[in-house]
Amino acid sequence: MNNDQPQSEHAQDPRDPMNIATLLRAAADGELSDCQCKELNAYFAEHPEAKSQIEFEKALKDCCSRVMTKPPCPDSLRNKIASIAAQSANQIVEETQQEQAAFAQRIEDAGEYTRSQNFWTRRPVIGIAAALLLMVAGTLIWQSTSFSSGPIPNGLNIQQASYYNRVSDFVVREHNRCCDDKAAKSKLVEHDINQATQYFSNEFGAQVIVPDMAQSVGEIVFYGGGDCSVPSTSRSGHLRFDAISSDGEHIALSLFISPDPGLLPLSDNVTFRLDSKACKDSGASLFAWVQDGVQYLLVSEASADMCAKVRTMMNAPASLDSI
Repeated sequence: MNNDQPQSEHAQDPRDPMNIATLLRAAADGELSDCQCKELNAYFAEHPEAKSQIEFEKALKDCCSRVMTKPPCPDSLRNKIASIAAQSANQIVEETQQEQAAFAQRIEDAGEYTRSQNFWTRRPVIGIAAALLLMVAGTLIWQSTSFSSGPIPNGLNIQQASYYNRVSDFVVREHNRCCDDKAAKSKLVEHDINQATQYFSNEFGAQVIVPDMAQSVGEIVFYGGGDCSVPSTSRSGHLRFDAISSDGEHIALSLFISPDPGLLPLSDNVTFRLDSKACKDSGASLFAWVQDGVQYLLVSEASADMCAKVRTMMNAPASLDSI
């Protein structure tokens, strides 16, 4: 008896779910032949609801592509995703054990043909659950890239840790970039501290507090200010200063200001030191505080001995904590 003959006839039946799955998969890939197009259109005439399967296939492929092109995620996140996958898979298997067993037998009987069989024909619920799992995994991997450069600070959730590292990396990098005269002249276009303060106070709808330059003559110099793009803020500003040490050395400072996005656990009347990897790598210190709905991020190249004086000039709260 020729075992290939029944299998070939079975695959050619356009009503067979396995053949329909192959056609749907080919349609999603844009690889249908003229003959296959006719078969699929005939099937759609009887089952118009099946057209949504093609869009589902395309969306799933896009999701898989985005996940696979992201950088490798940390082991801790990989384990978390694996745990979610295992729990979801176990629940689905328990609910559909008989149906899956029957389907598995059918796949076994189909032999080599099943290598091109579409997984999603097992059951719509399984397909949807697996798709959602991939989307969750993709989101977690995307989030992990925001803080993969360093450990998650104690007491922060994933969203807070992501912002902690993203904002630290951004302000330190932008500070360093604007220490170059060419970049600074292009971005820091406002050189009057009073006009810059008034501009950002109007933009934020809250009074921005900056150093009193009249009381800090010979101790701090305003270099310039301009619009910025601090992560998770619609409007933000970058103010560059030079602090002057007792021996006349100019020390670069950057004050980033924006309406508080509420993504860092900052308490009123407390200055928090952010000991992120970006700060440690650059040798800069980063301090954050909130006052009257405005978030302040101070990047300082001052030494430990001078840091307290710099924070005082910047009107940062005297109470110091860390994240």
